[in-house]
Amino acid sequence: MRSRTRAALIGIAVFPCALAAQAPAQPTTPDGCRNAASQWFTQQYRAAQAAASEPGGKAPDLQALLTERTRRERTCAAQFHLADMSGPELLDLAALAMEVGNEDEAVAAVHKRLQEPGLTDRERADALNVMIGAYTRPDTAKLDEAERYMRRLEALPDSLADRKLAGHATLDGEYRYLDFDSRIRRHSMAIIALGRNMKLAGAPNGPVKMNPATFPVVTAYTDMAEVYGDFGETDSALAILDQASRDHPEFSSYVVDNLLKPERARFALIGTHAVPISADHWINAPAGTRTIDPTGHVTVLEFTAHWCLPCRNSYPGLVAMAKRFEPQGVWFLFATQFYGYVGKKRNLDQAGEMAADRQYYVTEHGIHFPIAVAYRPVQSQGAPYARNPNDEHYHVGGIPQVVVIDRNGVIRRIVTGWDFGNVQRLPVLLASLVGDHRGGSSPSSRR
Repeated sequence: MRSRTRAALIGIAVFPCALAAQAPAQPTTPDGCRNAASQWFTQQYRAAQAAASEPGGKAPDLQALLTERTRRERTCAAQFHLADMSGPELLDLAALAMEVGNEDEAVAAVHKRLQEPGLTDRERADALNVMIGAYTRPDTAKLDEAERYMRRLEALPDSLADRKLAGHATLDGEYRYLDFDSRIRRHSMAIIALGRNMKLAGAPNGPVKMNPATFPVVTAYTDMAEVYGDFGETDSALAILDQASRDHPEFSSYVVDNLLKPERARFALIGTHAVPISADHWINAPAGTRTIDPTGHVTVLEFTAHWCLPCRNSYPGLVAMAKRFEPQGVWFLFATQFYGYVGKKRNLDQAGEMAADRQYYVTEHGIHFPIAVAYRPVQSQGAPYARNPNDEHYHVGGIPQVVVIDRNGVIRRIVTGWDFGNVQRLPVLLASLVGDHRGGSSPSSRR
């Protein structure tokens, strides 16, 4: 790789005018189209990041870059016709069609591949995986179709465990995004069972050389822990995380330290005393508010962000719970941070972002309880991911993260994501914590 780079630099030095004048040739394969567009995006994004670091620089317009990448893929894809293609290249065409949003062509390409005579079991499994990906969208009917192809994949020989694991991982990832606990359970447990028979050593110093199956297997254990957490089964959550290391002693220190230990630390908070939420900026709180200590009140705390769709899904349920339980003395709090933008409003200063946050949370979503807005930590290149102090205290990973605290200030449950079953489960927990105690003011009126 080093010698190739050197040769390229020499070429630029010797023939700069010719290179500047000659436009890059258009790729002639579907896979080439995707690679070329991806390389263009990476180069442009890195250049935009470098420009943003200069004095007066603006944050990269990620949406504009993504739009242009898709346009390039679509232009390149126009040269290919399903009727002219056959063999493994049909799956490349399907992948390109999915990239540009042409789901019908993707499905047709995989159907054609599956109907070709003489496919090996592995070739059939590869086609089924692409079909599962084509149907894996946040749409119930399409996900049911993806499940149908997953069952066909599961029926193939056991020697294709890696392909089966890939199919389950695709669906598990989508259900984790949608917070669909029952289906997360099905696919995570299937991945865990398949993974037990694989050696999944990861690179000791990072994820770059990690076995491709390692991440979905580790994620299956953490996803199951979060499902258990949703139901208040903390012991089971901790047990499944401990089981991961016993099942896979070959896991590298990187995998254990960065993927398993943080999850375990979060669930280990249950039964410990909650830390007050602090921020210099608050919405729905009296001027001068800096800290809210939940001790003394049953409290529901959600870590959230304006860009987070699952967080948004939680708001109607939490607002309804607040209206029911606030008269009984239950406090509701949100914790978020500055991001520099809200929606399409970019490069906001603090005052502008606070105004946009207020519009988003209060006006659009009816959030009437206090919202802490913390400063966003500076991320240093090569250093571990930095979190604001509130996130750090509560070991926030994925959001929304909902923390239920009893009146003694003890954490009683941590829920990650928003399965709609929370609308039934959390009120039961709150009712048990409130007991016969009535009355009490909200945190927006008392400190």
